[in-house]
Amino acid sequence: MYKQYINGKLVDGAGKPMDVFNPATGEIVGTVGCADKNQTTEALKAAQTAFKTWSKTSVNERADWLYKLKDACLKERDTLIDLVSAESGRPYPAACGDVDWLLISLSYYAEEAKRIEGEVMPALHAGDKLNYQIVTKQPVGVTVGHVAWNYPLGNASIKLAPAVASGCTCIIKPSSQTPLATLYVGEIAEKIGFPAGVINILSGPSGEVAKTLNESDIPRMISLIGSYETGIKLMQQGSRSLKKYSLELGGNAPVVVMPDADIEETAANIVAKKVGFAGQTCVNYNRIYIHESIYDVMCEKIAQELKKVKLGKGKDEGYIMGPVINAAARDRMLELIDDAVEGGARLVMGGEVPEEFKKGSYITPALLIDVNDDMRVSKEEIFGPIIPLQSFKTLDEAIEKSNNTIFGLSAYFFGHNSKEMSRYFEGVRAGEIFVNGGIGSEFSPHAGAKQSGIGCDKSKHSLAEYYDIKFLSMIP
Repeated sequence: MYKQYINGKLVDGAGKPMDVFNPATGEIVGTVGCADKNQTTEALKAAQTAFKTWSKTSVNERADWLYKLKDACLKERDTLIDLVSAESGRPYPAACGDVDWLLISLSYYAEEAKRIEGEVMPALHAGDKLNYQIVTKQPVGVTVGHVAWNYPLGNASIKLAPAVASGCTCIIKPSSQTPLATLYVGEIAEKIGFPAGVINILSGPSGEVAKTLNESDIPRMISLIGSYETGIKLMQQGSRSLKKYSLELGGNAPVVVMPDADIEETAANIVAKKVGFAGQTCVNYNRIYIHESIYDVMCEKIAQELKKVKLGKGKDEGYIMGPVINAAARDRMLELIDDAVEGGARLVMGGEVPEEFKKGSYITPALLIDVNDDMRVSKEEIFGPIIPLQSFKTLDEAIEKSNNTIFGLSAYFFGHNSKEMSRYFEGVRAGEIFVNGGIGSEFSPHAGAKQSGIGCDKSKHSLAEYYDIKFLSMIP
């Protein structure tokens, strides 16, 4: 039975136990004793009390504790990988990536917090006296991080690490779909004697735990990685008191493939993106627009590349795609495919539930061609292994199509004409633009435009959100 981590101690959850299933096998991989409303309130008060002392510690001391946590997690890396793989269904290499994201975040923010700077403004005169003016930055207070299931530890790390590094205290709530690895980080924190109340990790039903966290007047900042609908609900619950928000709310990413794109590389990139973790990422390709002059050949190349992929789990070897997170997600993929076919698209391959994997939530990756923007696969965030292709005639048309969504998280461009790259970059409203398979890093900001969110994850820009600005005007 997995326990809650509250005020520096592992405690039995007072709520109803919850089983966690492996989406690759359908088997129970762990049981969580869920937190209840009273324990959630206890965690909030513990974080509030801890902030009084933690906020006054030196940045070096906070960094030392993050490195201690990193070293302890590194020693238990194999256990964390196995937990991530089991609860999310990720194949082993992808689970390794999620754990390593945690390790990178802990050290990155430990160092980046040392570079937070204040300002000394030009001296003024108040009568015949000098008036010095100084701007400094102080940690905001108690923070809450609601974490999505698709990157259990990576997502948790970009909420936990900047909070701790800045001098804030935090409460991390992992998704009920994938709480095990994150709760195990609480076990590791207890083993090393992490200062009580600085980190609290709670798992339980959103209607009780998340609602209590959001409605409380203790948190000064609430962050979320989740859906647009969840973000709206969170802000409604949080409106009982003034708070800062940092919300990453998903997207509907366009991909534009120009005539001068590298066809082989682009086809391989599209397939890799859509089958990597079964397409279950907020930045994944959603609407793929291919120039009409290369449309037929690109469709064929993508189909050829897709044939290399096989279903599997864990440490299976080869070009492996795992399951989607649960049966409901799989059934939604089937609905999206049926809607597209009914609307005139053609299913070239995939989109089937394989008999040999029926105990898990598997679907074969689907290739749809001749899609249009009125279909659900274009209007909704797919969040699964469906590759929807359609053609376009001009770059202006492609830019207009790219912007035809309420979301604006990520957008992608394949081609080598610098003028066209510039037009796309300037013309598309999104928080991040990637050209020819470019990737982000821990140092790059991850922020959304329009309804894709508020604030920023990753980079120094995210860390800045965990501070308040404080001004001093002084006549010596």
